[in-house]
Amino acid sequence: MRLILPLALAGLVSTALQAQTHPTHPEHPTLKASPTRPPVKKATKPSAKPAAMAQPSATEAPTGAEPEALDPDRLAVAPLVLVGEARCEHGKTVDVKPHPSLAGRFVLTHGKEAYTLTPQPTNTGVVRLENPRAGIVWLQVPIKSMLMDAKRGQRMADSCLHAEQVAEVEAMKAPKTP
Repeated sequence: MRLILPLALAGLVSTALQAQTHPTHPEHPTLKASPTRPPVKKATKPSAKPAAMAQPSATEAPTGAEPEALDPDRLAVAPLVLVGEARCEHGKTVDVKPHPSLAGRFVLTHGKEAYTLTPQPTNTGVVRLENPRAGIVWLQVPIKSMLMDAKRGQRMADSCLHAEQVAEVEAMKAPKTP
Protein backbone atom coordinates (compact mmCIF):
# COMPACT_ATOMS: atom_id res chain seq x y z
CA MET A 1 0.00 0.00 0.00
CA ARG A 2 2.92 2.32 0.70
CA LEU A 3 4.11 1.90 -2.88
CA ILE A 4 0.72 2.47 -4.54
CA LEU A 5 0.09 5.87 -2.99
CA PRO A 6 3.31 7.53 -4.28
CA LEU A 7 2.79 6.00 -7.74
CA ALA A 8 -0.79 7.26 -7.93
CA LEU A 9 0.36 10.69 -6.78
CA ALA A 10 3.13 10.72 -9.39
CA GLY A 11 0.60 9.82 -12.10
CA LEU A 12 -1.65 12.74 -11.11
CA VAL A 13 1.27 15.17 -11.11
CA SER A 14 2.42 13.90 -14.50
CA THR A 15 -1.08 14.30 -15.98
CA ALA A 16 -1.37 17.83 -14.58
CA LEU A 17 2.01 18.82 -16.01
CA GLN A 18 1.10 17.44 -19.45
CA ALA A 19 -2.17 19.40 -19.45
CA GLN A 20 -0.35 22.62 -18.60
CA THR A 21 2.28 22.24 -21.31
CA HIS A 22 -0.24 21.46 -24.07
CA PRO A 23 -2.75 24.27 -24.59
CA THR A 24 -6.20 23.44 -25.79
CA HIS A 25 -6.57 24.01 -29.47
CA PRO A 26 -9.83 23.39 -31.37
CA GLU A 27 -7.99 21.96 -34.39
CA HIS A 28 -5.98 19.47 -32.31
CA PRO A 29 -8.41 17.25 -30.39
CA THR A 30 -5.57 15.10 -29.07
CA LEU A 31 -4.31 17.96 -26.90
CA LYS A 32 -5.82 17.96 -23.44
CA ALA A 33 -7.55 20.90 -21.81
CA SER A 34 -5.82 22.63 -18.97
CA PRO A 35 -7.83 23.01 -15.77
CA THR A 36 -6.19 26.43 -15.21
CA ARG A 37 -6.58 27.77 -18.72
CA PRO A 38 -9.91 28.25 -20.56
CA PRO A 39 -10.21 26.73 -24.05
CA VAL A 40 -9.07 28.90 -26.97
CA LYS A 41 -11.97 30.48 -28.84
CA LYS A 42 -11.85 31.34 -32.51
CA ALA A 43 -12.12 35.05 -33.27
CA THR A 44 -15.44 36.04 -34.73
CA LYS A 45 -15.82 38.61 -37.45
CA PRO A 46 -17.79 41.68 -36.32
CA SER A 47 -21.15 41.95 -37.99
CA ALA A 48 -22.54 45.23 -39.26
CA LYS A 49 -21.68 48.71 -37.98
CA PRO A 50 -22.36 49.21 -34.29
CA ALA A 51 -25.53 51.17 -33.69
CA ALA A 52 -23.56 54.04 -32.13
CA MET A 53 -21.71 54.65 -35.40
CA ALA A 54 -24.76 54.51 -37.66
CA GLN A 55 -25.95 57.86 -38.94
CA PRO A 56 -29.51 59.03 -38.31
CA SER A 57 -31.86 59.47 -41.21
CA ALA A 58 -33.09 62.94 -42.19
CA THR A 59 -36.37 62.31 -40.38
CA GLU A 60 -34.70 61.46 -37.06
CA ALA A 61 -33.07 63.95 -34.73
CA PRO A 62 -29.28 63.98 -35.26
CA THR A 63 -27.35 62.39 -32.42
CA GLY A 64 -23.83 62.47 -31.07
CA ALA A 65 -23.89 66.14 -30.12
CA GLU A 66 -21.17 67.62 -27.96
CA PRO A 67 -21.84 69.14 -24.54
CA GLU A 68 -24.43 71.92 -24.43
CA ALA A 69 -22.25 75.01 -23.89
CA LEU A 70 -19.81 76.28 -26.52
CA ASP A 71 -16.81 78.46 -25.79
CA PRO A 72 -16.87 82.09 -27.05
CA ASP A 73 -14.55 81.33 -30.00
CA ARG A 74 -16.93 78.72 -31.37
CA LEU A 75 -19.98 80.88 -30.73
CA ALA A 76 -18.31 83.69 -32.73
CA VAL A 77 -18.24 81.46 -35.82
CA ALA A 78 -21.97 80.65 -35.72
CA PRO A 79 -23.24 83.99 -37.18
CA LEU A 80 -20.94 83.53 -40.22
CA VAL A 81 -22.56 80.24 -41.26
CA LEU A 82 -24.77 80.49 -44.34
CA VAL A 83 -28.03 78.70 -43.56
CA GLY A 84 -30.37 77.24 -46.12
CA GLU A 85 -29.93 75.05 -49.16
CA ALA A 86 -26.73 74.97 -51.19
CA ARG A 87 -26.70 73.39 -54.66
CA CYS A 88 -23.62 71.35 -55.42
CA GLU A 89 -21.97 69.56 -58.35
CA HIS A 90 -23.68 66.51 -59.83
CA GLY A 91 -27.13 67.65 -58.69
CA LYS A 92 -26.41 67.16 -54.99
CA THR A 93 -27.78 69.50 -52.34
CA VAL A 94 -26.76 70.28 -48.79
CA ASP A 95 -29.10 71.98 -46.33
CA VAL A 96 -27.73 73.74 -43.25
CA LYS A 97 -30.09 74.91 -40.50
CA PRO A 98 -29.59 76.04 -36.91
CA HIS A 99 -30.00 73.18 -34.47
CA PRO A 100 -33.44 73.41 -32.82
CA SER A 101 -32.18 72.88 -29.26
CA LEU A 102 -28.39 73.30 -29.19
CA ALA A 103 -27.34 76.96 -29.38
CA GLY A 104 -24.52 77.64 -31.84
CA ARG A 105 -24.78 74.24 -33.53
CA PHE A 106 -26.22 73.32 -36.91
CA VAL A 107 -28.00 70.41 -38.55
CA LEU A 108 -26.60 69.55 -41.97
CA THR A 109 -28.70 67.34 -44.23
CA HIS A 110 -27.12 65.61 -47.23
CA GLY A 111 -29.22 63.05 -49.04
CA LYS A 112 -30.96 60.98 -46.38
CA GLU A 113 -28.34 61.67 -43.72
CA ALA A 114 -28.49 64.38 -41.05
CA TYR A 115 -25.55 65.45 -38.88
CA THR A 116 -25.18 67.79 -35.92
CA LEU A 117 -22.19 70.05 -36.59
CA THR A 118 -20.24 72.32 -34.28
CA PRO A 119 -18.42 75.47 -35.43
CA GLN A 120 -14.63 75.37 -35.21
CA PRO A 121 -12.56 78.57 -35.17
CA THR A 122 -9.87 78.91 -37.86
CA ASN A 123 -7.09 81.41 -38.51
CA THR A 124 -7.80 81.56 -42.25
CA GLY A 125 -11.34 82.95 -42.24
CA VAL A 126 -12.79 79.68 -43.52
CA VAL A 127 -16.03 78.76 -41.77
CA ARG A 128 -15.61 75.20 -40.53
CA LEU A 129 -18.36 73.04 -39.06
CA GLU A 130 -17.60 69.51 -37.99
CA ASN A 131 -18.83 66.36 -36.34
CA PRO A 132 -15.70 64.46 -35.31
CA ARG A 133 -17.62 61.34 -34.34
CA ALA A 134 -19.12 60.98 -37.83
CA GLY A 135 -16.02 62.40 -39.51
CA ILE A 136 -18.03 65.05 -41.36
CA VAL A 137 -16.61 68.53 -42.10
CA TRP A 138 -18.45 71.40 -43.82
CA LEU A 139 -16.10 74.08 -45.18
CA GLN A 140 -17.44 77.44 -46.33
CA VAL A 141 -15.48 80.17 -48.14
CA PRO A 142 -16.96 83.27 -49.81
CA ILE A 143 -17.31 81.67 -53.27
CA LYS A 144 -18.15 78.02 -52.49
CA SER A 145 -18.58 75.33 -49.84
CA MET A 146 -17.80 71.63 -49.68
CA LEU A 147 -18.73 68.64 -47.56
CA MET A 148 -15.87 66.33 -46.60
CA ASP A 149 -15.71 62.83 -45.17
CA ALA A 150 -12.61 63.32 -43.02
CA LYS A 151 -12.39 59.64 -42.09
CA ARG A 152 -12.05 58.60 -45.73
CA GLY A 153 -10.36 61.79 -46.92
CA GLN A 154 -12.96 62.26 -49.66
CA ARG A 155 -15.28 65.01 -50.77
CA MET A 156 -18.92 64.08 -50.41
CA ALA A 157 -20.19 67.24 -52.13
CA ASP A 158 -18.12 69.91 -53.88
CA SER A 159 -18.69 73.35 -55.39
CA CYS A 160 -21.76 73.91 -53.25
CA LEU A 161 -23.25 77.37 -53.67
CA HIS A 162 -25.63 79.11 -51.31
CA ALA A 163 -27.58 82.09 -52.69
CA GLU A 164 -25.12 84.55 -51.07
CA GLN A 165 -22.16 82.72 -52.60
CA VAL A 166 -23.78 82.85 -56.04
CA ALA A 167 -24.09 86.64 -55.60
CA GLU A 168 -20.41 86.84 -54.60
CA VAL A 169 -19.32 84.86 -57.67
CA GLU A 170 -21.44 87.12 -59.94
CA ALA A 171 -19.92 90.22 -58.34
CA MET A 172 -16.44 88.88 -59.06
CA LYS A 173 -17.35 88.33 -62.73
CA ALA A 174 -18.74 91.85 -63.19
CA PRO A 175 -16.34 94.29 -64.89
CA LYS A 176 -14.69 96.72 -62.53
CA THR A 177 -15.25 100.41 -63.23
CA PRO A 178 -12.39 102.87 -62.66
